[in-house]
Amino acid sequence: MGYPPQAEPAAQIVPPGRHRRRGGLRDEGGAATARIAQEFDGWAPELTALITDADLPPLLRPIFALPLGHKWDRVPGVTLLGDAAHLLAPNGEGANSAMYDGAELGKAIAAHPDDIEAALNQYEEAMFPRSAEFGSIGTELHELDGEDVAEGLIDMYTNNHN
Repeated sequence: MGYPPQAEPAAQIVPPGRHRRRGGLRDEGGAATARIAQEFDGWAPELTALITDADLPPLLRPIFALPLGHKWDRVPGVTLLGDAAHLLAPNGEGANSAMYDGAELGKAIAAHPDDIEAALNQYEEAMFPRSAEFGSIGTELHELDGEDVAEGLIDMYTNNHN
């Protein structure tokens, strides 16, 4: 038993109130729970029990993301940071990029204490390309699929971090 082929992107924009349900992970007779537990075969029973002994069946949740390179027109006196500015597919960089945004926004305001618009422009001009870079990492991670995910991760990190 395997997962069905993925017909939709792993990350997509879903308007509020229109949560789409994707088929393929229904726990009929415990089959989905068994399939997920199989991925952790050989792990400590105390850990696999978190899957097999759960009160509820697995629930497939959508992943929300803004498109890479997303920008907005300047609105005087307003900006965004963190997920509000660049909601990305999970890639391990969310909290880091939000804290970095806060630090960069603080530095821009300190550099332009009497001109908030100059500070916000400076922040956004640097933030947009940076968020696209962070987002590309998430895209690579979510493109990994199939039987060789571990090898794909090793290859991705080896090729990107030499």
